[in-house]
Amino acid sequence: MKKISLFMLIGLLALFIAACGNSNEDNGAKDEEKLEPIQAKLDVPEKGEKGQTVSLSTKVTQGDENVEDAGEVKYEIWKNDHKEESEMIEAKHDKGGVYKAEKTFEEDGMYTVQVHVTARDMHTMPKKEIAIGEVEAGEHEEAGDDHHHGDHESKVSIHLMKSDSITAGEEAKMMVHVENEEAPLEDAKVRFEIYQEDQEKHEWVDLTPGEAGKYSGSYTFPEKGSYNVQVHVTKGEEIHEHTMETVEVQ
Repeated sequence: MKKISLFMLIGLLALFIAACGNSNEDNGAKDEEKLEPIQAKLDVPEKGEKGQTVSLSTKVTQGDENVEDAGEVKYEIWKNDHKEESEMIEAKHDKGGVYKAEKTFEEDGMYTVQVHVTARDMHTMPKKEIAIGEVEAGEHEEAGDDHHHGDHESKVSIHLMKSDSITAGEEAKMMVHVENEEAPLEDAKVRFEIYQEDQEKHEWVDLTPGEAGKYSGSYTFPEKGSYNVQVHVTKGEEIHEHTMETVEVQ
């Protein structure tokens, strides 16, 4: 009986080790899958006409899989040399990981279209240019060569990530993703300036750096209403940029 028990014990131990090995392999495979970056293929026509609707499309994938559960897809559009006047347009999922939106341009000129994609705890924001109507040769050349006049056209991209539902009196966690020349901007000072219209007192929140180009923080909004959340990004004497979003608090 002792021999039988010993053999059974050895057999159970071998099965346990094999199961652990398989489990580790499965976890490793899952970790590799998680590490697979998302890709966003932005489709913007090279030309358009003033007053006509232009279709914008982005296909989001992770490896060979279409991403149909993106947390947020937005198109940021601005006329070159006027990024401070950029407009955000929400995209809607069509099918097969494709997110679409439309834009009607009211003025001739060169424009930049940048898509902000947040999915599966990752973020990417490729951009392309579109010529609307009559574009002067010099303007087209400068835009194509990525030349800018002074500090008007920034190469810094700022994207605020937050919950779709924010409740007054409860801590709201928010994150900012910052890129400079399409690379994560590290070691910057990132702050929130939070206030309501006609409110003299502005609240300031310093954000904490995390992964490359990501800065996180939190704020408890005291009451319901619309708040302006202005994100300030500074680094040395070279970078001082900001962007603002309106946050609705329930």
